[in-house]
Amino acid sequence: YEGLVITGADRHAKMRRLRRIHSNLVLIAEPDSHANHEASPDSLWFLPAEDEGLIPAPTLHEVLDAQRTSGASVVMLPSGFVDVGDTETLRVLVEAANAIPDSDVALPLYLATGWLRPEHKAFLVAVMVLSVHPVLVSFGSSKNPLDSNRKLMLHRDILVATGAFAWRTDLAGLEAFAHGALGAAIGGGPGTRRFTPPKQSGKARRPDDPTPYVLIPGHMHWMKTHAMQEELYVAAAAPTCNCRECNDQPIDRFTDRQKDAAARHNHAMIDAYVQEIRRAAPHDRPVIWHDRVRDAVVAHEATAALVGRPWNAPDDITAWSAD
Repeated sequence: YEGLVITGADRHAKMRRLRRIHSNLVLIAEPDSHANHEASPDSLWFLPAEDEGLIPAPTLHEVLDAQRTSGASVVMLPSGFVDVGDTETLRVLVEAANAIPDSDVALPLYLATGWLRPEHKAFLVAVMVLSVHPVLVSFGSSKNPLDSNRKLMLHRDILVATGAFAWRTDLAGLEAFAHGALGAAIGGGPGTRRFTPPKQSGKARRPDDPTPYVLIPGHMHWMKTHAMQEELYVAAAAPTCNCRECNDQPIDRFTDRQKDAAARHNHAMIDAYVQEIRRAAPHDRPVIWHDRVRDAVVAHEATAALVGRPWNAPDDITAWSAD
């Protein structure tokens, strides 16, 4: 039920090493197309020679074969970014992908966050259900692409209606999965929990803080450990975590040199949510998820009383709990 998506310029080399060690692990190498190419009907794919280590510039078939040779379980088309309202490019992307007969192909759709408006929903659903390949959907922005209740709900509704896969996402992917989406790829860090469109610059919330983002148990809240120490757990001790990484150690202990350990903790937290959802019958999963986000809101209220200062649940958790 689980695998690993590898990003970055050295993704093929990393995947080859992992494949030698883990012969059965689901591995995917994500192209850099979302960051470097804006798609148009005449230029759908990102095909520079340096992207795949092939000279001269490769064909689309060669790009996909490079992923296979490196050990990919599923190969990703190098789709470019599609700006809001560019219905022709989106339609042609799906048609071009459908012309590829290979059964191990996935079609990523890297869409501007502006697509998440009610007037675009019907078109997005109609074009995505035409795909013969699994569709991986990600919405991009220079900031949080799901920064309103409307966008959060449309994100879920579109993924559920199309049976698509939430891509480059955070807990919104679990929310969609619980309601019927195909699955979710949840980033190990902020840069892989969303994407920044070409020619735009991402905006970090705390660029001066090098400590890792950590998912606080029971709260569904990502927070940097330095911020926990300086802003939250000042008059009261930080809670301990009993996940397989932490073994009852304080949740605010991770330093800037312990990002790998923090990532393993985050994975353990997400895995616990996933396992609970997977074990349940499909019709029970939305209720289970809703109970968890309600629990997270209550946990924030309890922590606020403990530390003696207001501390609200993240906007997405609050929105889902009220849904």
